[in-house]
Amino acid sequence: MIKRVYIKQFRNHDVIDLTFDKPFVYLYGLNGSGKTGVLEAILFCATTKSHRTNEEKELIQRNEPFGQVKLWTDQDRYEIVISKTGKRASINGVEKRKLSDFIGHLNVVMFAPEDLSLIQGSPLERRQFIDLEWMQLHKPYLRALNTYKQVLKQRNSLLKRIGIEDDFTFLNILAEQLYEVGCQIIIERRQFISELNTYLKEVYSKFSPHEVELVYEPDVDEKAFHQHLNKNQKQDILYQTTLAGPHRDDLIVRFNHFEAKTYASQGEQRLIVIALKLALLKLIEHKTGRKATLLLDDVLSELDPEKQSLFLKELPKEHQIIMNSTHPIEGDHIQMIHLAKE
Repeated sequence: MIKRVYIKQFRNHDVIDLTFDKPFVYLYGLNGSGKTGVLEAILFCATTKSHRTNEEKELIQRNEPFGQVKLWTDQDRYEIVISKTGKRASINGVEKRKLSDFIGHLNVVMFAPEDLSLIQGSPLERRQFIDLEWMQLHKPYLRALNTYKQVLKQRNSLLKRIGIEDDFTFLNILAEQLYEVGCQIIIERRQFISELNTYLKEVYSKFSPHEVELVYEPDVDEKAFHQHLNKNQKQDILYQTTLAGPHRDDLIVRFNHFEAKTYASQGEQRLIVIALKLALLKLIEHKTGRKATLLLDDVLSELDPEKQSLFLKELPKEHQIIMNSTHPIEGDHIQMIHLAKE
């Protein structure tokens, strides 16, 4: 459980120091008061990633040299500092030179309006979702992913320099390396989606009578990937890039056996993504034995009053929840924190 968060020069926060003394924390305030920035800072300190931008310099407050986030849990202290030259992360004062040694120690799951891109967005956004969530739970996957990206970059660079009549020896060596680690990624993604699917169906059934399903769609299966790398070199050389592989995978969300992107309403899509995040909580607990913190950014908007009431009722009581909105809510079990507009 997160007990305290200290944020400095991150987004629109000069300095903010919050202490959490109840499992359910509710941040409220006007738009622009920095509610989302607090949740983003917690997510960033846990995963080294933002849900709103890939340009990490945007996280640093304007005209400041760095941004800083510290988190205290029941047992540990986490810190991440971001500057224009990169980021440094530490646990209990010990710097983790590899971010892979930092990621996965503190588990959080976040819902934000941007997560509707899991249904409406591009395959890249869905691959990033798979990668971010699974690499926190399974370190071999993170290593495989890094290796695949390195070898793919090497192969694509070679494809830009090589000609159809040239010797393919080095190209074939890279192909074998890419195939070996690519198959591991395909197998791992298939496992992750299969396990997550089970929990998603269980959670979603509490909110809706409709059926929902995640379908992993690899660009190529293991056999087809091997065939492409060994027989389609000339095609890859012509296009100067690797045309098949896990870097082109996709994840489809189905609603009543049809693609949710087309057949589910915006409210239904939002409910599916919320259920997906609650399913992640269950998967994380199953894999690690630990209960992740649930971050909820503007979760109630676009849900009708009946669904709002049902959602609040079904929130997992055994998990820490940090939630924000513009208006306060009632409840003796809730720690209310008002953020004044800065």
